[in-house]
Amino acid sequence: MFRLLEFILPSIIGIMVHKRETLTPKERRAQDAFLDKLQIKKRKTKKALVVATVGLVGSGKSSVARELAKLIGATVIEGDAIRVELRKQKERYEGARKIAENATLEVIKQGGNVIFDSDHIDQKKRASIREKIKGSGARLIFVRTHCDLDVVVGRILTASYRNYQEDFFGGASSKWQGSAQSKGVAVKIREMWRRTPHHYRWENKVGGKWILKKLPFAIFAEIDTTGSQDWKKKVERLFKKLNTF
Repeated sequence: MFRLLEFILPSIIGIMVHKRETLTPKERRAQDAFLDKLQIKKRKTKKALVVATVGLVGSGKSSVARELAKLIGATVIEGDAIRVELRKQKERYEGARKIAENATLEVIKQGGNVIFDSDHIDQKKRASIREKIKGSGARLIFVRTHCDLDVVVGRILTASYRNYQEDFFGGASSKWQGSAQSKGVAVKIREMWRRTPHHYRWENKVGGKWILKKLPFAIFAEIDTTGSQDWKKKVERLFKKLNTF
């Protein structure tokens, strides 16, 4: 059932959503601001690629995206950066997907590859990007990042949230009354809690533990970022595999 939906949902979204949606004036200003800052890199692969990451907050999506981008010549599109621009316009975040997809088409048009630094665990989000790039000549693949959950928490606790305006979590709405940096930590942990059941299932044996879920769609590569440097070797192997396209 899930695999069937994965196949037919893009066409449904193309008809029911894409043909009807437009950007609001605030969303358009946010998109313009985001595109102005985007430095489009020329691709180093024969064919255009769109790499969409799948992973929990703190799982290493950003690190993997940046490392792979250097190897394949890709422009990283950060979902959080788009939401920051929407926040500056005092606009809701619903337009983030539309802006990310429009930016993707622009990058492909200018001869680049794209890596999405945002979680594509949501089926509708995957279907939307599948449908949007259809006909662009680009191939879409999904790369999953994961790591030990204690490492995830440690990364969140030690991350930097200094730039209040340019950091999504540090500038997010919260009842926490501490500094922007500590508020960013609280919001990011809250987001991790919210998304954990989408990526993991709980196994209640010998004290219990979280187990990675088997996903109902094709994953091109899985990268465990627990090790401090081992994950870079896995990114290099991924690059060699992509370079055969």
